[in-house]
Amino acid sequence: MNARTENVAAKSSSYYSGRYTNPVIPDGYRYAYGTWSDGFVIERIKDGSCFTFVPVGFLSNNATLDGKRFNEKFGRRKWYEKETNELGEEPIKRILWNQLQSVREYGGFYVSTYRISKSKFSKPQSLEEGKPWNYIDFNCAMEIAQSFEFSSKLESHLVFGAEYDSILEWFIETNAESFEDVTSLKKDISAQNMRENLMTNNVFDLSGSSYEWTQEMAKSKGMKAIIRGGTRIETGKTRPVAYRNGCSTFIKRPYIGFRIALSIP
Repeated sequence: MNARTENVAAKSSSYYSGRYTNPVIPDGYRYAYGTWSDGFVIERIKDGSCFTFVPVGFLSNNATLDGKRFNEKFGRRKWYEKETNELGEEPIKRILWNQLQSVREYGGFYVSTYRISKSKFSKPQSLEEGKPWNYIDFNCAMEIAQSFEFSSKLESHLVFGAEYDSILEWFIETNAESFEDVTSLKKDISAQNMRENLMTNNVFDLSGSSYEWTQEMAKSKGMKAIIRGGTRIETGKTRPVAYRNGCSTFIKRPYIGFRIALSIP
């Protein structure tokens, strides 16, 4: 463990509790719109891809990465009592640890404002007019997410379950109108011109037309990744935005997409 790692690990959650009000803007990005409390959005200069800052420092101290010691702000918030755990391979542990350091350093993290779509050059993007990149298996979604940004100053990854839950907690604690009850939010709005109804705190489509891959893994026979949310043909009672279910990592479906988060080393 290097000196910086030891230094970060020794800090309590109070270290980053007040840093979320002035979100850092990574190199290659610029401010687009919004504030930390209702969705601070940045855009990538080269293609306009948008990302929304999730102010983890604002949240209550009620969760950790492992879901057992509920004394940190960034981490698992169980909805069902199904036994789950974050993906365990060493490279993923490194990414997760780096993100935890980044969250502590900057008070939050950036998540793609929109579900990831495919450019005409088959590159991932986060744009309002983009058609969600569905019909993709877990491993491809992982690879594509990590290819979005990869440098010493900025990395990207498929959203962790810890991050997904932190987004939902943010909605709950800000009393977001369209997320009045995260466990029973309806998913039956599908018309493109009703997009505003699918936006909360400048995060779009979290309750939209398809599930989303996460890096949370189910403790079951075979490789199963956790998908979150629901589809537009289901109601919030059966598939709320907090819903999680194990799905074979090899499966491809037109109703499963993904979202990207950024990590600032």
